Amino acid sequence: MLNFLKRYKPLVCGTVMVMAMAIGAVAFATQQENTLNEWCPVMTEEKIDPAITIEYRGKTVAFCCDLCLKKFRANPVKYESRLPQFAEAVHATEGESQEESGHVHEVQEPDSDREPFFGRIHPIIIHFPIAGMPLAMLGFLVWVRSGREAFARSDAIPLSVATLASIAAVITGNIAHDAMRFSDSLHMIVERHQFVSTAIMVMAICLSIIRLWRWKELKGPWRWIYGGGLAIVCALLGYTGFLGDSLVFGPDHLAW
Repeated sequence: MLNFLKRYKPLVCGTVMVMAMAIGAVAFATQQENTLNEWCPVMTEEKIDPAITIEYRGKTVAFCCDLCLKKFRANPVKYESRLPQFAEAVHATEGESQEESGHVHEVQEPDSDREPFFGRIHPIIIHFPIAGMPLAMLGFLVWVRSGREAFARSDAIPLSVATLASIAAVITGNIAHDAMRFSDSLHMIVERHQFVSTAIMVMAICLSIIRLWRWKELKGPWRWIYGGGLAIVCALLGYTGFLGDSLVFGPDHLAW
């Protein structure tokens, strides 16, 4: 054995070196392949959550929250330049669309990452209380201003629809929130959004009870309590809309 090693020492050494280099190259390539970006490519000031990832162009991309994942999925080329995984890629123009470049990359994701059905219909349901409450307020003001009996119950139908829709909006909103993962900076907005939405639902139920209780006569202090409640709910709807936009477009979406 010793004689064999002495005789073929150059060949053995060369073989060992080649094998070591091959193993090192494979290990390096594997490390590069599995390396995650440290910062979210959408909200660049947020640290990523290693549990929130997708496969894009054969590499794993991580995000701080599910909302950023959705934005990346809609237009990955827009954020590709912010990822170290694709630092070597050179684009003809910044923000060039996938269609213009003639090269479409699919974003692969497991079906389990999709939101539940009731969570996905939340954006549709919220439009009913947003439209119904101001209509109820308008009907109430027209009735108070004109004093005509024909407008005495013009607020009842929009209020009823808005109340039922607010209950459904809170339920579907909670389902959507529970199914999604948010960054630390968005957690406070999520909790505030849930609190205000629940307050709107409770106030809408109370206003509906008052309206049914005083169906024939809504006079004296009850009229002003009812009208004031409608005004407060409309104001809260505007605020919860602002919070919802902050979750979708970012906390600084109104910044100039």
